Amino acid sequence: MKMYLPALTLLLFLASACGRKYEPINYGKDACAHCKMTIMDKRFAAEIVNEKGRVFKFDDITCLKAYTAELSGSLLFVNDYTGHSAEPLDATKAVYLHHETFKSPMAGNLPAFADAAAAKALQDSLGLDLLTWESLP
Repeated sequence: MKMYLPALTLLLFLASACGRKYEPINYGKDACAHCKMTIMDKRFAAEIVNEKGRVFKFDDITCLKAYTAELSGSLLFVNDYTGHSAEPLDATKAVYLHHETFKSPMAGNLPAFADAAAAKALQDSLGLDLLTWESLP
């Protein structure tokens, strides 16, 4: 029995390490996987977790969008521009606005919102159309 305990412990550890989930971004320390700039602005940060569980972090949604062409089957996360959502948003379900008023690190100027209601005030004041993941520039 004692012989199986270390093997069982190792097996459980390896199984738990394979889970795909969001990994918190260490602002001011982590670098963007696409442009290599240090991730500083939480409002525009994003992340990919690929099929093998490897995490790629980004300082701008445009960096995320450019990088996704290389990865399929990945989980895509973006931060809520308003800061109201403590958890990251699913990038494919979030809504976006595009305008030069939103000064993002790589000039993508694409803030993400949890839903249309969250973006409504800014959308109306700037006269913008809502964008989806598929319609991003």
